[in-house]
Amino acid sequence: MSTSSTESEVIESLLGQHPDVAEFAVVRARARRIVAVTPRLYCTAVDIRDDIWESVPAEQLPDLVVVLPKLPRDAESRVLPDQIAHEAVDEPGACGFHPPRTPTEVELAGIWREILGRRRVAADDNFLDLGGDSMTATLLLDSTNERFGVALSFDELLSMPSLRAVAEAIDQRR
Repeated sequence: MSTSSTESEVIESLLGQHPDVAEFAVVRARARRIVAVTPRLYCTAVDIRDDIWESVPAEQLPDLVVVLPKLPRDAESRVLPDQIAHEAVDEPGACGFHPPRTPTEVELAGIWREILGRRRVAADDNFLDLGGDSMTATLLLDSTNERFGVALSFDELLSMPSLRAVAEAIDQRR
C-alpha cells in the first residue's frame, strides 16, 4: 500500500528525477512511511535522505530511507511494503529524519556538518556512515573536546552509534 498521494508526490517527483536512483518505492508499512530506493551505481541512504530533507516540508518527511539492492516484489511485480519494512529494519545503512533536539546535539551537529561537509546531520546519524574516517575523527575530536571542555577519545567516538550518543556522553561529563 502506498502513502497518500499528497504525502508522496513531492518525494516521488524528486526521486524520479534523481540521477542516482534507478527505482524507488514510497510506502506505508507497519505504521511507518518508508522510502526505498535501488541505486543506478552507488548512493547512500544518507545522501538520498539529505536531498529529500532539502525539498520536502517537515510534516511530509518519511520515517525512514533505505537503499536496497532491489525492491521486493510479488509474482505480479507489485512492490511488497511489508517486505520493505522488514528489510529496512535489518539494513545498517537505513536512516531517519530525526533532527538534533538538545542544545548539545544541535551544537555537535554543527561541528559534524562543518568537518564532514554535510548539509544535514540527524540525531541518529553515525559518524562513519556520514563519511568520517581517521583524519576527520581527529579534527572532530579536537573541535568537540575544545568546544565542550571534555576529553572524548578516538575509540569512544567510533564506538558510539550516533550523534545523540556522543551528545549524551558529553552531557554526562560536563
